[in-house]
Amino acid sequence: MSFYLLRPDVPADFGEVVYDDSVTPRRVVSAHFEFAYPVERELMKSYSGAYAVTKPLADALAESDLNGSEFGPVTTSISSLVEDPEDFDIPPLFGLIITGRAFVDDFGIKGRSKLIASQRAAEFLFARDEILREYSSRLDENGEIIIDL
Repeated sequence: MSFYLLRPDVPADFGEVVYDDSVTPRRVVSAHFEFAYPVERELMKSYSGAYAVTKPLADALAESDLNGSEFGPVTTSISSLVEDPEDFDIPPLFGLIITGRAFVDDFGIKGRSKLIASQRAAEFLFARDEILREYSSRLDENGEIIIDL
């Protein structure tokens, strides 16, 4: 089975993150996203390593048979650096809590916060957001990036 390193948009700055340290690797269980940029994708990451999804993507993932993830709480705010906060819209978001093992389940974390997805999970996401494919890398069986020439 092939796996991908996913690199979603990072429209949010550092915010408070709550971790579950009882598992290895530790996992994010809730987070605060302080948005400096508009939400343009369904899957996003904060600089602190937390992942979030929009409600439509959360619903689609919940209806799928993909494993290795669940949903948790996310709070949001708009950065003080945003010039026109009244024109800034943040859709309803859910935390994407990665519970799977990298290179085993459909979703897993490698290292501190690298999101690894199985080929079927990656294709599921790419079908919803083709731009995500451009920022993702296929991995070999050792977890090394495959460079297609």
